[in-house]
Amino acid sequence: MNLKSVKIGLFLGIIFIIIWAIIFLNPEEKEKIEIMPEEENIEVKEEINEIKDYSLEGNRANKLPIAVVIDNFNESWPIIGINQAAVIYETPVEADITRLLAIFNQDYLPNKIGPVRSARPYLAEWAEEYGSLLIHAGGSQDFLDKMERNEYQVYNLDEISNDGIYFWREKTRDKPHNLYISGSLIKDAIENKKINNQLRLNFFPRQFVENFSLTETIPGLIIKINYREPVLWQYDKESKSYLRFQDNREFFDENEEQVKTSNLIIQKTEIRILDEVGRRFIKTVGEGEALIFQNGYLIKGIWRKAGAGQQTIFYNLQNQEIKFLPGNIWVEIISNNHQIVY
Repeated sequence: MNLKSVKIGLFLGIIFIIIWAIIFLNPEEKEKIEIMPEEENIEVKEEINEIKDYSLEGNRANKLPIAVVIDNFNESWPIIGINQAAVIYETPVEADITRLLAIFNQDYLPNKIGPVRSARPYLAEWAEEYGSLLIHAGGSQDFLDKMERNEYQVYNLDEISNDGIYFWREKTRDKPHNLYISGSLIKDAIENKKINNQLRLNFFPRQFVENFSLTETIPGLIIKINYREPVLWQYDKESKSYLRFQDNREFFDENEEQVKTSNLIIQKTEIRILDEVGRRFIKTVGEGEALIFQNGYLIKGIWRKAGAGQQTIFYNLQNQEIKFLPGNIWVEIISNNHQIVY
């Protein structure tokens, strides 16, 4: 062995000793490596399970509920902003594909909402229960004719008109599943159009309660509805909410958070197909059967709406008004021809 080889060996030996000392003789660094990922995991878990309350309570003083017609065809997924809505209506449209009407508290508008789609008469009829600003991109001829005659007690923001400046289209997605609006643009429209809350000054949201009563209830953990793209809701004890699945997969928003609800309502009503296109008449006034799911239990009840512009109220079979848990409310609109399993 020559002198050069000895020097190389000594150098490598010194490097080994230094690395060994850093790893095994510095317990503070070792502790940081072990503990920090665990703390981060705990924080993420708490964030996922937190129930955010975007309800319409406190939304009365000169502020509008904001109603947005949102696409739910599979090419529109993921839907953006839906987890921040206070109330969501899901209803069949043409070909039994569903469309959503999301009602937002003006104080909790998402940075981005959509894709925005066209309206139908029944969507406007639910929106006017809140005296809301109705945001959409055109609509069926019946809806447009009634809007022209001022038959709906709503404020109107229509992309297919002079209001197009408040919307934009994503070039990375195909039409018509690429139209969006933002919370800031909605507020700009309200200010520019000088819209206030004069339509429903007496508006008061549904009753809420912190504690759930088990009177006259039966277990209800999984609810399946056979729309064209079947919807399934499954109760999750950890988050105390119903997790959404659609078309046999988990249904996520744009933040990869599974869509969920604290209060799930199945509202049965008359639905008729009107023409060869498949446009529908949906009865929104009167009364019918309702199934209310909360905390893993089912309350059988009824819905009632006295007339146009009035609120739909849900009751149990003892004729007591349903009180809702903190969190959002999701209303599934179905006919007697839709199969529901629970």
